[in-house]
Order: sequence, then structure tokens, then C-alpha cells
Amino acid sequence: MSTSREEMNKAATLETVAADQVEAAIGEGQRGSSPFSIGLLLEAAQKERESLDAIEESMEMIRLSLAQRRRAIDQQEEALRDLSESLNYDRR
Repeated sequence: MSTSREEMNKAATLETVAADQVEAAIGEGQRGSSPFSIGLLLEAAQKERESLDAIEESMEMIRLSLAQRRRAIDQQEEALRDLSESLNYDRR
């Protein structure tokens, strides 16, 4: 499983590729080719979608990590309460 950082890097790369493809499509239009290269624009849109998917996956991984950490903290608190009660009981 990839890390959140890797997913964010992947998303950034996809965004860069998408931007490059849009620039290439505009460049083709300026050189007298079709006004916009529909193929390049479609590819850019797909890369943008992949980027959003990667960001969404990263966010889900972060949510899961936070939930696991909260459970661990809850367990630690419960253990500390039990210990505190045990120490209080022993002092009586």
C-alpha cells in the first residue's frame, strides 16, 4: 500500500502532465492545426480525473490512519483508568 505522500506526489505529477497536454493542444491550435486538439484535451481531462482519484485515495488513507490512532488513544486511556482504579483500590 502506498503512502499518502506517494499518492500526493502521484496526483501532482498527473496534474503537471494534464497541464502540459493542455498547453500542447493550445500550441497546436496556434500552429494552424485544429483550433484545439480534442485528443490532447481529452487526455488532459483524464489525467486530471486520475489526479483527483489519487488525492481522494490519499485522503481516505489519512482518514483510516486517524481512526486507528483514535482507537489506540482510547485503549491507552482505558488502560490508564484501569491502572488508576487499581492503584486507588490497593491504597485502601
